[in-house]
Amino acid sequence: MNPFTKIGGQIYRAGLRSVQVLTLCLLGMLTVCSLLWGYYAEEMETQASIAHNEPFLLYLPCMLILILPPALLLRFLHTHNTRMELKKQCFLGIALCWICIWGIFLILFGRSIPFADSSSVFSIAEALALGHTQVIHPTDSYLSYYPQQIGLIAFYEIILRIWNLFGITYSASYIIQCVNVGMACLIVYFQYGITGLLSHDSDGACISYIYLVMLNAPLIVYTSFVYGEIPSFAFLSGGLWLMLKYLKHNGVSGKKGYLQMAGCLMMLTTAVALRKNSLIVIIAAVLVFLWEWLISHRHRLLLFGILLALCSVTALPGIQHIYQRRAGNTLSSGVPAISYIAMGMQESSRGNGWYNGFNFYTYQDSHLDTAVTAAKSKEAISTSLAAFRADPGYAFRFYRDKFLSQWTDGSYFCRQATYTHTNARREIVESLYSGKLSKPFIHYCNIYQLLVYACSFLCLLSQWRHRRTNGVRLPFYTGVIAVLGGFLFHMMWEANSRYILPYFLLLLPYAASGLGTGTERAIRKGEFYENTCQKH
Repeated sequence: MNPFTKIGGQIYRAGLRSVQVLTLCLLGMLTVCSLLWGYYAEEMETQASIAHNEPFLLYLPCMLILILPPALLLRFLHTHNTRMELKKQCFLGIALCWICIWGIFLILFGRSIPFADSSSVFSIAEALALGHTQVIHPTDSYLSYYPQQIGLIAFYEIILRIWNLFGITYSASYIIQCVNVGMACLIVYFQYGITGLLSHDSDGACISYIYLVMLNAPLIVYTSFVYGEIPSFAFLSGGLWLMLKYLKHNGVSGKKGYLQMAGCLMMLTTAVALRKNSLIVIIAAVLVFLWEWLISHRHRLLLFGILLALCSVTALPGIQHIYQRRAGNTLSSGVPAISYIAMGMQESSRGNGWYNGFNFYTYQDSHLDTAVTAAKSKEAISTSLAAFRADPGYAFRFYRDKFLSQWTDGSYFCRQATYTHTNARREIVESLYSGKLSKPFIHYCNIYQLLVYACSFLCLLSQWRHRRTNGVRLPFYTGVIAVLGGFLFHMMWEANSRYILPYFLLLLPYAASGLGTGTERAIRKGEFYENTCQKH
């Protein structure tokens, strides 16, 4: 055997084993923590994320009740298993209609409007769509602080320019919400395909995904949020789907394979342009391509991994360069990344490591000088580290609460993100925010979160138990590698449960596989025992 082939195989197996152990531990920890604790804001004005001891003795039977409908449906379909593919497509169509109905309902009766960062991004896109390029300015613009938003602004400008052609006076923010509804449908469609690839087209897994996504309240509520979460994740889902389809056949060449890779490259690059934190998922995808190259020696995998990395890191600078040439002006480099890390080590009224204005005000007080801001941020990091060293117990409690406040909020900040509204909001929708439906909604989201974490854990546990016989490869773990990366990143970065939503959505295909395959095994065992009893 070629020594390079042998070494590559050893590195691949070590990487695969490390990923299996680390992701299994992470999902196990998330399951236990979400069972015992919940961090969420009850008061909408301060939006402080407060620790709650969850009633786990109530949550467990509620979770079992949620499992019952798909189990009964799968049992029924198992005994009437003709034309299953058509039935699955019908269920998928029902799920897409379900997303559309609730999304449109929130647009018509929720009347959420952009505010804070989303308002700034939307206003700049509106100005650019009308030809006003003064918003491209090195010091006197929102983009002077956050130039990484330029990709999302470009996306919105395209939509708004098309909208303006119709001459309709109705607020353009609502058409963007309609686009979000369409993007949410694309998420469902692409993730349904990913579920099939991960589970080898298991009927149980595919139907379980449809069931789980129809119960996903945060996904539906976020369609009213005029920001990058939904569109960026739609492109991420499409890119990962094409990537897994390509790697399923060991990266074979041919026209179809190259088209899949071209589509994957375009979608993943667009996802980064719309939301820079999508780079974490890109890093996971690049690592998978490199590891697959180690064992297959198909150089096109290495080439594509490098090309994906290059396109992802140059997408935003490229868009920024286009806007600067168009405006005849420049943008500053913006708030340095180290300021977010410094802020992530500080206390906040919303929660440990959450936004407290440090990055913005430090940059402003430094007269928008990136180097000076970075130096002040390093001093702040040194101060925080000194406090952690002086009191290790405080350091443990700080990062414990920072972790739990992000990963055990089953609503993922969806109520706070869409709270600002016009006076036309209906009372039934308002009750989700500050009325009698708010607490039931929070508890429902937490029970749903527990279900997804637990079923994802069961999926990874099953893969670990059968690792010697099922021949699973690293591409199967692409989504959970990204979740692991997101966990590490947001333990350092600014905290917010909203930032965790994409990682939670990445877990849905794994949760569906765990729920579906587990239910199918239970059905087969039940039939086996019934047949045995009949024989005796």
